[in-house]
Amino acid sequence: MGLENGNSMNEDAKVSTKGKSVTGSGKSKVSTSVARDSGSLNLPSIDALFLMGVLRKHWKWFIPVGLLLSLLGGAGVLVYCKPVYEAKFRLEVDPSNFIVFNDSVVKSSPEFVELQKAIMFSNSVLEKVVADKSIAAVPILAVSKDPVMTLRKVVKVLPTAGNRLMDVKYQDQDPKIAANVVNTLVDEYLRSRRSIEQVRTSNQERNVLTALSKAESEVEAAKQRVRDLSMQSVKSDTFLGESESGKIDTSYLDSIRMQRMELASQLSILQLNLAELKSAYERDVSDQTTASIPLKEASVSEESLEKDVVVLTARQQYENAKLLLKDLDVNTSIGLKNPIYIQAQRKVDFFQEELKRIRESRKKELLDRSNLTSTDERRDRISQLTNEISQLRTKRDVLEAQLKDYLVSLKQSSATTVDLQFAEADLTEWNAIRSTVHERRVRLQTERDAIDDVRELERAIVPKLPVEELPFKQLAGVFSASFLIPFLIGLIAELRSRKVGDANQLETRSQLSVLGEISTIPVATIGNLSKKRRSHSRELRLFEESVDSLSTSLTLRDDLKRCKVFTITSALSGEGKTSVSCQLVVSLARSTSSKVLLIDGDLRAPDVHHVFGREMSAGLVGYLNGTSEWRDLVDRDWNESIHIMTSGHLKGSPHRLMSNGRFEKLIQEARNEYDYIVIDTPPVLPASEALLFAKCADAVLICALRDKSRIEQLMQAYQRLESSGSKVVGSVLSGVPVKEYASYYGDYYASKV
Repeated sequence: MGLENGNSMNEDAKVSTKGKSVTGSGKSKVSTSVARDSGSLNLPSIDALFLMGVLRKHWKWFIPVGLLLSLLGGAGVLVYCKPVYEAKFRLEVDPSNFIVFNDSVVKSSPEFVELQKAIMFSNSVLEKVVADKSIAAVPILAVSKDPVMTLRKVVKVLPTAGNRLMDVKYQDQDPKIAANVVNTLVDEYLRSRRSIEQVRTSNQERNVLTALSKAESEVEAAKQRVRDLSMQSVKSDTFLGESESGKIDTSYLDSIRMQRMELASQLSILQLNLAELKSAYERDVSDQTTASIPLKEASVSEESLEKDVVVLTARQQYENAKLLLKDLDVNTSIGLKNPIYIQAQRKVDFFQEELKRIRESRKKELLDRSNLTSTDERRDRISQLTNEISQLRTKRDVLEAQLKDYLVSLKQSSATTVDLQFAEADLTEWNAIRSTVHERRVRLQTERDAIDDVRELERAIVPKLPVEELPFKQLAGVFSASFLIPFLIGLIAELRSRKVGDANQLETRSQLSVLGEISTIPVATIGNLSKKRRSHSRELRLFEESVDSLSTSLTLRDDLKRCKVFTITSALSGEGKTSVSCQLVVSLARSTSSKVLLIDGDLRAPDVHHVFGREMSAGLVGYLNGTSEWRDLVDRDWNESIHIMTSGHLKGSPHRLMSNGRFEKLIQEARNEYDYIVIDTPPVLPASEALLFAKCADAVLICALRDKSRIEQLMQAYQRLESSGSKVVGSVLSGVPVKEYASYYGDYYASKV
């Protein structure tokens, strides 16, 4: 147990401050309550730490069992897995199979290959294939409920060489069956494709002949109509305005429109002049001026003329016409002889001449107006302008009537010519249609005997070698699955058992904070081998250091400084509580130079006296029976700082002994004589008297043994202690391997051993 005799108590205390141990500052890692928000107690989450813990616990049987299962699985694959053979039929997609017209050939493309796959896997083709007795007897098709769908899945069509080749592949354990399936399928596909092409060509030729017959009849009808209308146009004497091309000449109509525009311009100018004169006349009358108006200078400047509103309007019309003509010339592709362009050019010329005429007219009008010396002359001028406006309106009405009469006459006289033009256009159109249909007929008849654009290149032969010499994929899969089976079994077992693997797991999956981790108790060596002695000494030092770390946590934590009575318990037996109790007593006495009392409260299965090598006395049972005082039952001979009270010999129920209140009295009196009291109790779940011991203590520690204690049982023990009013301050994890403890916390004594 690594316990030292009484003389060793005089050594200086050596407390490790590395790793997770609490330092001398007295800061504690947790609060008084150890309850944590651990959520529900469902199965633990599977993370990397959990998987590593499973591997660490079970690798010794994982690996041999996994290798054995892998070898057995690989042998089974080699025995029962038959080699697979692949047959391949190669088709060629040739775009150069035309006779004359190469533009009618369907080029090879991914879309074309997909179309061929659709034809090959169509129900009409596959149903004929599976109807073949040799294909129906193929094992995979014979046992299938839908042979067509099965065949569609197992046959592969792959384009190669830039869609110039198509490979049809099928794999089977029988090489003859593989070749037969591929050849039968492709032969049926080619027959179906030729049949489809023949039907399509026949339908096209029939449709082309129908269209050609209709086009020829329409051409003959158009010819007859042109002849009839030509005769009518020769007989008609009302064929007006015909140009050299036979089309109606619109120059007369355009001249009338130009005259109408000119009259409108003159009329607007005269109306403006009249309005100005009337305004001046009314102003003179209102001023009642009867004397002669002084004669002004008879001249009009070019600047004032350009600012005249009539001249400005005329110039704006001229500029707009020029912009329209420029836009037609730059932004359109119409020619100079186009009627639209000619009309735009005529407007530009008209507005240019109109601008000149308006300038002269306005200049003359302004000069004449300046020479008027009296209101009578102004009145006479107003009368003159009114007469001119009346004459222009009359002339405009006459021109409008002429234009209307001309349009009516033109419509009546040119009806025959217009119909003839439409008839000639119909004839030209139907001639073009007939030529196109005739060309299509020639192409179809010429390319009917061309070679198929999809044709056989290499037929499938019976393969001699399998696809793989060895089923590597199957072997790899079986090896992997077989090797993982033991790991999965261990994983399921860990998920079901929920055993504690490390301190982090204990804290995160329960409601208990870990106050200390105790390394594995070293086993004494036999012999004088120096290497074994050094290893044992090192393990012993690490074990003592782990216990010292626990005692340091209990004595330096702020919330535990006033605690003098500690109860050490566990959920079930065999979880290291007695070892922790005994070592904690030694550590407290050695590190704090305190006087410590150890009480063995496990009345059913006492073990403290065996640990310290003492004789079993009346002990605690004798005191509870009332036969002796507790001071007379304490063993003070083992060490002057460590006193031991054994459990004694139990003959009745421990509950009856604990119900008389004597144990509470013992603890109350022992507080005055000892610095610390440590009680080793029975496990909580099988022995409920542990709750009575725990209730008398200032702090309760629950012990857990690595790879043995279960989370659910620890939680049950914790809940029972909490419900009884006991103060649970945390847990202690023992059984940590020495190597893992040294690597995690450091080895302070390594250089001295």
